[in-house]
Amino acid sequence: MDLKDLLGEVGARPPSSDDPRVIDGLSPSLVLEPKDDETCARALALCHEEDMAVVPVGGATRLELGNVPSRLDAYLKTSRLEGVEDHIPEDLTVAVRAGTTLEALQQELARANQFLPLEVPNPSRATIGGILAIGEPGLRRRPGARARDLLLGFEAVLADGTRVKAGGRVVKNVAGYELMKLFVGSSGTLAVLTRAFLRLRALPEETVTVARGFRRPLEAERAWSALRELPHPPEMAALVNPSAADAFGLEGWTLLARFEGLSEEVRGAVSRAGGERVSSPPWDAIRDFPLGASALVLRGQVTPARTLHLAESWQDGGPLVAYPDAGIVYSHTRDPDTLADRQERAAAHGGVVVLERAPSELKNDLDVFGETPGGFELMKKIKDKLDPKGILSPGRFVGRI
Repeated sequence: MDLKDLLGEVGARPPSSDDPRVIDGLSPSLVLEPKDDETCARALALCHEEDMAVVPVGGATRLELGNVPSRLDAYLKTSRLEGVEDHIPEDLTVAVRAGTTLEALQQELARANQFLPLEVPNPSRATIGGILAIGEPGLRRRPGARARDLLLGFEAVLADGTRVKAGGRVVKNVAGYELMKLFVGSSGTLAVLTRAFLRLRALPEETVTVARGFRRPLEAERAWSALRELPHPPEMAALVNPSAADAFGLEGWTLLARFEGLSEEVRGAVSRAGGERVSSPPWDAIRDFPLGASALVLRGQVTPARTLHLAESWQDGGPLVAYPDAGIVYSHTRDPDTLADRQERAAAHGGVVVLERAPSELKNDLDVFGETPGGFELMKKIKDKLDPKGILSPGRFVGRI
C-alpha cells in the first residue's frame, strides 16, 4: 500500500475549522480520524514510523489542561469511534467506544433506567476516552464513583500501533504492567483508548439537594463532618464562596449536599442533614466551573481533612468551589501574579496547585502540575517502555514527559 492510500485509510486530512485551532500556540499540520480500532492502530503505526508527535483528541473540552507540548505534528481524533456496543442491563455493565460522548451514553442507558455515575464538565462534548484519559472525576468524588472505580476494562492502541486489552472480558497486559491503573489519568501519554467496559448504576428513585450558609469556610467543617457520617451520606457535596454563590443564585458561603437513591433512604438522610431544600440546585454550573473563562483556573489538592482550611486561605481571590470529600479546591482569578501566593498557601496545608488553565507564556516557565512527585522516575520508565519515541502527547504530562 502506498503512502497516499494509507493516509486515506487512516482518515488523514488537513486541519479544518471544526478542529481545535492550537494548543498553547502550537498547531498540527495533519489530522487523523480513524473509523475503527484497526485504522487507529495503523494511524499510530504511521506516526511512530515517521516520528510524528500526536495528541489524541476526543471532545476537545480539556485540551487546555497540561503542559505546553514539546512538539505537535498531528491530532488523532476519536470522533468516528463512537457508539454503545454491548449494554447488559442485568449485569449493570456496558461496552462503549471511546469517541462516544457522555451525554449520548447516558441517554442510551436511561432507556434501561440506568446511568454511568460521572458528572464531568460539558457532557455533550466530553467523550468517554477523554474522561478516562485525564481521570476526570467531575462532581462525584466519593470512592465508587470516580473514573478509575467504574472502569472494568478497556481496549487501546499503543504508540507503535500495538493493540492491547486490559481487564473486562479479555485480559492481555503488556510487559507485566497493570494497564488499568496506568491508563486512567495518564493524559493521552501512554495509549489511545478505543473501547471501555464500564460499571453502571440504577437511576435513583429520588434526588434532593440541601444548602446551608456560613460566614466562613471553617464554620462549615462541623456540618460537613456530620453529613459524611450519615448512614446515607450525600452523593455530591460542594462549598462555594460568596463570589461563586452570587453567580449560582445563592448567597454567601454555601455548602451544598445532594442525596440520591431510594426514596426512603433519601428522605431519612435529608431529615437528619438539616438545611434548606434547593428546588433548582446549580450543579450543572458547579460541574462546569473548571471551564470558566478566567485567565487562571487553579486546582488546589490537599488531604480531604484540609480542604476547608485551604478554601479559607484562598478566600481573598475570585470565585471558588471546594469539594470537601476529595481535598480539591478550584479557584478563578484574572491575576497571574496571585499564583505564587496560592502555591505557598497550599504548601502550608501539605498540598499542591495544578494550573488547569493559564496563559501560554506562564506555562512555558513552569510545570503546570507543580513539583515533580515521588515515583516520577518510575513513571518516566513506564513512558519510555510504552512510548520509546515519545510521540504521544510529548511534554504534556507531569514532569513534562
